[in-house]
Amino acid sequence: MKLVTWSLATFHATTFVLAIVLFAYSGGGLGGALSGLNTFVGLGLFVALWATTYFTTSKALAGLDLIGSVRDREGYVRRTLRWGSRNGMAFLAILGIVALFAAVSNTRPGQVASGILFPALFVAPIALVVSAAVGGAVGVIFGFIDLALFGLAGLGGTDSEPTV
Repeated sequence: MKLVTWSLATFHATTFVLAIVLFAYSGGGLGGALSGLNTFVGLGLFVALWATTYFTTSKALAGLDLIGSVRDREGYVRRTLRWGSRNGMAFLAILGIVALFAAVSNTRPGQVASGILFPALFVAPIALVVSAAVGGAVGVIFGFIDLALFGLAGLGGTDSEPTV
């Protein structure tokens, strides 16, 4: 099951990033959005997204047999909602911590509390709710895609019947 987890986590993270890049490119805002990034930062963000996606995908798949059990396939979508929302919040937490350290290091000491920390206390709860909703929605979408891919591969058959 470890290969399935690695494969699904990589597929989910890569497809999510690709969808965002294509959406930003079609809107014309890709150049401005990527102007402050370099290869190291971009790779770091992708690795952070992949790591949170791998962890939450492994938790969503824990104890399930998506290939051999119809009941497990039916419960998988509920798990993708729960773990997808946790993935969104975990990735936001990583982004927030990195952004907070970058902002604090680039701000004068007298302005850190009023200019960065105080506003972050108001933004963080709202951002966590939004990230949970987006992560849950994306998780459910990927859950349905996963089940469809298992079905296309012929791995979503009926429950096995014991031989006598």
